[in-house]
Amino acid sequence: MSQSQIAPDTPSQRTVLAFAITTIARPQEPECETARCIAAATGYRYVPRAHRSLAGIAAAEAADGLIVVGRTALSLWIAGQSLHHHPNMAKLRILALAQGKRDILVDALQIKLGDHVLDCTCGLGADAIVASCVVGPSGRVRALEAAPLLALLVEHGMASYPLADDPDLGLAMRRVEVLNADYADYLRREADNAWDVVYFDPMFDESIAHARGLDLVRCLARPGGPAPADLREARRVARRRVVMKDRRPGRLLARLGFAKVEESRRVCYGVLPA
Repeated sequence: MSQSQIAPDTPSQRTVLAFAITTIARPQEPECETARCIAAATGYRYVPRAHRSLAGIAAAEAADGLIVVGRTALSLWIAGQSLHHHPNMAKLRILALAQGKRDILVDALQIKLGDHVLDCTCGLGADAIVASCVVGPSGRVRALEAAPLLALLVEHGMASYPLADDPDLGLAMRRVEVLNADYADYLRREADNAWDVVYFDPMFDESIAHARGLDLVRCLARPGGPAPADLREARRVARRRVVMKDRRPGRLLARLGFAKVEESRRVCYGVLPA
């Protein structure tokens, strides 16, 4: 993992952001040790907190952002904004499924207990968590995230979510395999028919009104959607179907040859048969 992260300023312009690792304001030795271990594993510089503000550390280190190690979780700090991993809407969606309600993504994926799902665009992992809950312990969900910082944040967050708060949700999160990988490379190395379903949720170029909280994710994540060559590999890898999410009315789906199968007020899903 490199010491810099590519972040999109616009769809056509990308800027290199430099990061360092520190801790919460009053760390104990476990937090400091975790920070040192992450620094050793990633190559990012560890900077002791030493009673300084995050802005002060960033200025002193000429860092655009910081990875902050807390008591039980990590967070990313960029320009005064913090991003913590959380299950987001996955918790409410799993509760709705338990009440017998439908989930538009689950319907599009057509997954069931025991299925194997490859999520090529993890982000904060909400869709992967829902899929993990549906396929259960006998199934498998692997979530690919090309951005090293997001992969680190999500992997740590999935593993450390307190089971006492919601055992079913916590166990579903722990079953998700988060992998720092670019799907374009990963798919080309994967075996034929390795997964039941392959899923893409491309990062939209601009925020939609209800999703401003994802701006930090957008700053770090890979922009754009899969190329036709990626989709050919995805169809080879998928036993049943390839599914992609798009903003309504689904222009990207139509351009890439997907058949629209599910639609809500803001988004829609398309399918390519394997």
